[in-house]
Order: sequence, then C-alpha cells, then structure tokens
Amino acid sequence: MFSAFQPQAAQIVRSWSLEEKVGQLFILAFPGSDAAAAQPLIERYNLGGCYLSQDNATTFDEARSLTQAMAEIVNQRANSVPLLLGVDQEGAWSVLTPESTTGPGNLALGSANQTELTKAMYQVFGQEMRSAGFNCVLGPCADVNLQPNSPIIDTRAFGETPSQVAAQVAAAVSGAHQGGIVACAKHFPGHGDTTGDTHREIPQVDKALATLLVEDLAPFQAAIDAGVELMMTSHICYPQIDPQYPATLSKAILQDVLRGKLGFKGIVISDSMNMGAIRRNFAPVDAAITAFHAGIDMMMLSEEHYDHNPNYLDNQIAMIEAIVAAVNDGRMAEAEINAIAERVVAFKLARLVPMPLYQPFDLAAHREIEAAAASAAVKILHDEAGNLPLQDDQQIIVIQTTPMDDYANLINPRGIGPNQEIPAFEYFAAELSLHVPEGQLHCLDYEAAQEFFKEVPLNSRQRILAVTENYPLPGEDFAQDASKAFVAQLTAKFGEQLILVALRNGYDTAPEGSSHVCAYSSRECSARAAAQACLA
Repeated sequence: MFSAFQPQAAQIVRSWSLEEKVGQLFILAFPGSDAAAAQPLIERYNLGGCYLSQDNATTFDEARSLTQAMAEIVNQRANSVPLLLGVDQEGAWSVLTPESTTGPGNLALGSANQTELTKAMYQVFGQEMRSAGFNCVLGPCADVNLQPNSPIIDTRAFGETPSQVAAQVAAAVSGAHQGGIVACAKHFPGHGDTTGDTHREIPQVDKALATLLVEDLAPFQAAIDAGVELMMTSHICYPQIDPQYPATLSKAILQDVLRGKLGFKGIVISDSMNMGAIRRNFAPVDAAITAFHAGIDMMMLSEEHYDHNPNYLDNQIAMIEAIVAAVNDGRMAEAEINAIAERVVAFKLARLVPMPLYQPFDLAAHREIEAAAASAAVKILHDEAGNLPLQDDQQIIVIQTTPMDDYANLINPRGIGPNQEIPAFEYFAAELSLHVPEGQLHCLDYEAAQEFFKEVPLNSRQRILAVTENYPLPGEDFAQDASKAFVAQLTAKFGEQLILVALRNGYDTAPEGSSHVCAYSSRECSARAAAQACLA
C-alpha cells in the first residue's frame, strides 16, 4: 500500500537503535495538556504515536498548542518521522466537545441512509481534526449491530444490516480522505455480535469464517476497498477461527483473514492493550510479544491514566524495554522488528509527512451539514393515534424520564466517550420552547414529573412527550432501569396520548398504542431535530 516509500523507510529505520525501532511501534496516551508528559518517550524511545482525548485538550486552541509542542520535540530528533496522533472523532464518541462538530453519530447516519451525507460528515471530521493538529480519525466503526443491546457499540455503528453498514463505512472512509485525514476502521473482525464490553471482559463470537464473511466482515472489506490506511483490532475471541487467542493476539485472524482473505495492506493497530479483556487475562509482556508475532504493527497502550495510575509513564517505558529485552534474548527477532518499523515509517512518509495541518475551516458550513444529517435521521416509527405533528391548541408536557443522578457517569475523567456535559433532554426541551407558545409547554425533569403526575388530571388535549436517552460509555453503563420503569408508568396513565421520544437507538419496542419518534442519537443536533420533527 505504501511500497513506493519502502526504500526510504528502510534507510531511516537502519539509522535507529533497537530502542528507537521498538518505540516507533507504540502508541501512548497521557493525562493533561502538557507535551512534556510524552517527552521522555519521544526523545529517548522515538515514540510512534499518541492517542489523544478530551483529557488532553477541550478546545481547538489547546489542541493546537499541544500538537505543535509535540511536533517540536519530534523535530529535534535526527531522522524523525511524525507522530501518529489519533482521536476518537466518530460521532457518538468525540473530542474537543462542544467546539468540534460531532454530527449525530453513525447510527443516525445509517438511519438517514444517504452516503453523501455520511461522506460529508466524515469530511468535516477530517478538516476539523487536521485544524487541531491531529492526523488520524480512529473511525469509522465498521461493526454491525447484530446484537442491538451492545453496551459499547450501539449508536457507534451504522446499523444492523451488513450491506447497508458496508456502504456507509465506504462513504465514511472516502469522506475522511476528502477531509485530508487518515482513517482507521474498527473493531476488526467485528464487535457488533456480542453484548460484552472489551473494556471489561473478553467476549466471544462463535461463528464460522463463512458466516463472518457475510455478516461481520463485509463492512471491513468495504473499508479496505475504499483505501482505509489503518485497521484496529478487537479483543474478542472467535473460537471457530482461533480457539486460543482473541483477535488482537491471533495470527489466524490478522494474517490469514485480514491480510490473506481480505487483502489488507495497511497498518494494523491494536485496541488498547490496557483494556480489561487483555489486562485481566494475559501477562502484559507476553500479550505484547504474541500480538506482534500475530501481525500487530502499532500497539496502543492508552488507559493507564484513565485508571488514575500515577506510574503510567514508567509502565509505558517498561513495556518498550521488555520488547527490547525480548529481542536481545531471542524471543523476538530484530528482523521482525525492522520489518514492522519499515511498514510504519513507509505509511508515515506516504500519508503523514505531506498532510497539511492547522488550516482554518468553515464552522457555519459544518453545522449545516450536521443539522442536515440529524434531520434526515429522525424517524416516526409509530403514530397510529395520530399524535404527530403536535397541534397549536394542545398542552405539551415534556418529561425527562432519566433521573439526574443517572447522568453522573456521562462525563468523568476517562476522556473517551461522548464527552457531552449537557443531557440531550435539555436540548430537546430548549428547541420545543422556541416554537410552542408560552403557557402551552411544560418541561419537567424526572423529579418534578413524579410530583406533577400525582396531581394532574387527565385531559384529552394533553400530549405527553417521554424523552429517553442512552450513551455508549467505555467500561461502564448509562443507567436505564429508572427510565424504563417511568415510561411504563406514563404508558399506563396516558395510553395513546403518550409520545415516546427516543434520543438513542430505535431497537426498543415502544409501548403499545403510543407514538414513537426516534433520533438514533443523543447529540444536541439530533435532540433539536427530533423536536422539529414533532412539530413539522
């Protein structure tokens, strides 16, 4: 894929020490906005890349200052190549929020089912992230929601039909490239047919390769055909292909399937090796050696600081030193390290060196694309009672079905995830208030609604809008039980006057007899689009 740059890459790699070759194969994460946190690894070990998140920068100005400072450290080295600076700007997950344009997320784009919108949205991601100094979007998710109750994929996937997801993935990769940035399809060979979360455990997908090729792998093939440069692995076991190892550690999956069957010629990067699936089941050094043998090119160690471990830098250095020791004692061959490093450097020479960064972008135009995508995604799934659109003479009561305490883990110091401080309900209510006359609209949070409905008499002119939300959070869950229970209570009391507004996926069945509006997203743009759909 980058063979034209192979001779130059080999020359550069030959000039490096063993430590520098090994360091080039690692992607680090670190806390805070000071480039000095990564300086020891860049200066001594020739670090290959960094995973950056909301923990590192919350604004474009902060991101530019950080990435420029990191580039200055790199450029002081002889025979240097750029750091791979990857971010989870994939819609449902985001960085630089709320300044960046997140769009409605992949599931909403899949609902809209307009590949030109998906392409435009990912072009926005590319332009904005390059403006911040990042050079890689760790997306799109090529997973298929074959298990719709996944706690970690959910709205991060484009949908549940392999062919549709494949078309959207191809459009996303094309859009990212039009935005001038590197794309990374994930989580190979598919995280969508499991209810497990690899931040916590090793899930299992017990399928034959022939079935995987049809159901799970079609979107990854589409990404490869679209020219995706990076492929991120999953820590999931596929026992019919490899009964011993999860995909990240499996030669059968990475060499025989990814490179052999699917023909991928780019760079294979691991999902974080500090996720629970790996950390709780394998010794770190053994896992790293096995992963490199299996076909990993760049290894991501990105979660020490999410655990508030003050020794994260020492842990990173120890891992690099352990791989150096493995070469010195014969567990790994230096020729193998050389070959991997040359692939990585050839990729960087081809894609990162010529990439223009820090260019301005048209935020207003990006917001228009975002609004168009969110609006196209909203669907009225059921309305047998004819509740929609809302009428001028109705009393509109909007209910937040999620208790405020349940939002506690929406934002916490992990840095990854939606990074959305304000609940989607608030945006939905705010948009309605712009269009419904004062006195006809009553917006109640969960606690206020409990009291209100103890006293309110039934009225045929009332329409009750029950708003539900969900957010895919790494390693933890957004609480849902109280919301589901409250929706059941509202259904029992108001029946056909109830309108369920799902600022989340549409996989849950709406209460019988009620109306059901779905935005397929909890983003601000989607909440506002859902409100507009109720009024249209």
